[in-house]
Amino acid sequence: MPQSLKTARRRGFTLIELLVVIAIIAILIGLLVPAVQRVREAANRARCTNNLKQLGLAAHNYHDTHKHLPPVIGYYLPAREAFGTYFFHLLPHLEQDNLYRRALGSVPFPPPDGPTVVHFPGNNNVYSQRVPIFLCPSDPSVGSGGVVTVDEIAWGASCYASNSQVFSPIPGDPQGKTRLTDIKDGTSNTILYAEKYARCKSSTSMSLDGGSFWAYCAFAEVSLPPPMNPPGKLFRPGFAIPFPMWPNAIGLGSKFQVQPREGDCDPTRAATAHAGGMQVCLADGSVRTLAPNMSPDTWWWAVTPSVGEVLGSDWW
Repeated sequence: MPQSLKTARRRGFTLIELLVVIAIIAILIGLLVPAVQRVREAANRARCTNNLKQLGLAAHNYHDTHKHLPPVIGYYLPAREAFGTYFFHLLPHLEQDNLYRRALGSVPFPPPDGPTVVHFPGNNNVYSQRVPIFLCPSDPSVGSGGVVTVDEIAWGASCYASNSQVFSPIPGDPQGKTRLTDIKDGTSNTILYAEKYARCKSSTSMSLDGGSFWAYCAFAEVSLPPPMNPPGKLFRPGFAIPFPMWPNAIGLGSKFQVQPREGDCDPTRAATAHAGGMQVCLADGSVRTLAPNMSPDTWWWAVTPSVGEVLGSDWW
């Protein structure tokens, strides 16, 4: 056979060359994974921002219709057409009319007020439903199903909470009828909603166990059927709720938590899963991010609606 037709054997990779290739691939993967995570988190933040904007718009639409904002929990006496949380009252303004209508039924309010027919999330298991606009994809405490199960009861999760200082103009009365004009500190300087972990436990001596369920409306003054029956637990979708047993619920100690660890999360306070800071919706409907190092003073001044404080420089 002529020498020119001979085929030389192809030389394979040596072990050292193979190790070098593997090392290069590992480095490239190491560079790629954080980039993918950053892109995913940016998308999650954008979705979270949009959710808060929609909630702000719904609040203003409700205000235009009823001439006041929804209650934290209410209304009772049941002459009103609905009894439930702030977010439950917003359902018709969030394209959730079908879910709201499904909640219509008889509720065994104590006599002489009941039983009576109202919209109530305890009817037809409405409280257990996933509502996408209440969900932040970055919240690690919520599974893909959008519900949280406690004591074998499934609850629709909420990754947002309403500011009880705004919606309870009379301290201790969650059935307020706050008007936007009642916010004397200015709607652009007052927080309407903040992020809050749907499931949140603290291993401190208080052993606080709670979170944020959009339909949880146990109410001390009213005996409701299970699972809304008393005593009430820390699952209300709100923050800055004044209660003597919760030392950090109001005041400077109530400043929001940034990525709290499991078992070290205070369910009485707002909490964000975004490392860049807390996303909030203001009473004027705008959304902004509060820096993790914001002072507790500025936070609390932005929570209180009508005290007259001048917000700190870290607000701007």
